[in-house]
Amino acid sequence: MSLSRFTLLCVLAFSLLLLPTYSMSAFALEFAHKTMWGEKGVAEGQFNQVSGVGIDSEDNVYVSDFAGYTTKMIQKFTPNGTFILGFGTFGNGPQYFTNPSGIAVDSNDTVFIADFGNPTYAVKEFTSNGTFIRSIGSFGLGPGLFITPGGVGVDKENNLYVTDFGENSNVQKFDASGNFLMSIGSPGTRDGQFNNPADVAVDSNGNIFVTDSTNNRVQKFDASGNFLMKFGVFGSGNGQFKAPVDLAIDSSDNVYVSDSGNNRIQVFDNNGNYLTQFGNTGPAHERVDDPIGLAINSLGDVYVGDGRDADIHVFTPIS
Repeated sequence: MSLSRFTLLCVLAFSLLLLPTYSMSAFALEFAHKTMWGEKGVAEGQFNQVSGVGIDSEDNVYVSDFAGYTTKMIQKFTPNGTFILGFGTFGNGPQYFTNPSGIAVDSNDTVFIADFGNPTYAVKEFTSNGTFIRSIGSFGLGPGLFITPGGVGVDKENNLYVTDFGENSNVQKFDASGNFLMSIGSPGTRDGQFNNPADVAVDSNGNIFVTDSTNNRVQKFDASGNFLMKFGVFGSGNGQFKAPVDLAIDSSDNVYVSDSGNNRIQVFDNNGNYLTQFGNTGPAHERVDDPIGLAINSLGDVYVGDGRDADIHVFTPIS
């Protein structure tokens, strides 16, 4: 049985001591399982362990394979799961990967992938056809440095946000050229502090949402990094979390959270009020055992990577 991205990030951290364009007139309170694709393996369209999902302006889907050492570690698919291309291989140089994790795609269809593990500890930037552009960040403590970069997000100005899951336990912001702009948070349990922040997403107003995994909550900040609010506590009830990992935000600024320990996706409004959940009901093959990657396309379809079963589930909103 493969470990989740959350567990692997925790192990490494310890050892080292989209904005989509669709609209809905009213929020759909139910989601139906639409399709699924992918399986365990090293061939095209197969994964060893899904660790991140991103979607571009044409609804193409990018999937990172956390431990796909024998094949391309990033794969690109059509919305229905037809393989397009693969890029990124295991190695030590700036354009190579060790442990590719979260994915974000900006408005220019530039693809950002967080990569942690010796010797990279950086975010890798590629074009939509898999051409390497640059590596952002390096190992260390301080501005522009990472211990365990795990999650990435972009805003409408194409600024990049990166969660550092390790000793830094913060979120760092970079401009579209990769220049460091600011840092949000510090290790701890108080408001505005993090204990292993896993992912970050930005709403249409520039508000920043961060999954604070070990604190089992989501925190919201304004565009300047000031703490606004938090929601969630440990548990399995509505609005509660067991190791929340990934985030996605829809065009109504509702917030989707992959609640990995509860095997579900929970949905909240922009103020943290619980709306609904999905991914944990129905036939066994439609359930998500370990929701990791999370992204929403222009139709409102939600793509969820399953870190345990090495596949992609697609859920569609129903009214």
